[in-house]
Amino acid sequence: MVRAVWNGTTIAESDDTVVIEGNHYFPTDSVRPELLRPSKTTTVCPWKGRASYYTIAVDGKQNDDAAWYYPNPTSAASAIAGRVAFWHGVKIEDDGGPSQRRSFVDRFRRPNRTPPAAEQHIHGEPTPIVDLTDSTFFDSLDGHATLVDFWAPWCGPCKALHPILDDLAHHRADDQLHFARVNVDDNPGIASGLGVMSIPTLVLCDTHGNEVDRIVGLPSRRALDELVARAAAVASSGLSAS
Repeated sequence: MVRAVWNGTTIAESDDTVVIEGNHYFPTDSVRPELLRPSKTTTVCPWKGRASYYTIAVDGKQNDDAAWYYPNPTSAASAIAGRVAFWHGVKIEDDGGPSQRRSFVDRFRRPNRTPPAAEQHIHGEPTPIVDLTDSTFFDSLDGHATLVDFWAPWCGPCKALHPILDDLAHHRADDQLHFARVNVDDNPGIASGLGVMSIPTLVLCDTHGNEVDRIVGLPSRRALDELVARAAAVASSGLSAS
């Protein structure tokens, strides 16, 4: 069972939370509505959509914008539809993870998965994108800038990104700028080590293997073009992250 507690009062309690980027999203019917006050605050997440907020009020005290939810989440974040998460000092007490608790990766899974052969990304022609593993990742970064795509075979947004990135790699990859991919299912170590909590994630590394920039979620074409342009600049100048 997971509980959200503030000012000595349980705000929400459920054994069916969805965990994304370290935050527990509680089903709406597990949250005590009498403790929430609608807020005018909104924020926008690049891949989840626009969030709305609640202020928590308990025993005459209030915690502004301490709870949030996504009224109309994107398809990539459909797993958190109708759910509420907490921060700003709200304590999350977790008795343990039951089998039904879902992690952040479930937001991309489809109810009926296609056979593995149909899930594999098939390039129309060979691309200059190298598949890296936990054991080869760091050794492959020295001497050139590298743009790394963290993905998984079941991730719909990842598959949507692949042909676009393939095309960019065909036109922009050279001895100074390399393109690579890491399957996070097969290589959880490097993904965890670099703090990759959402996919797709694009990480730009300089010629010394230091991270320079990253984009989390499916980027717009403009954002992707800007990242590749920066990658080319890093490659040609030998810039480091310092």
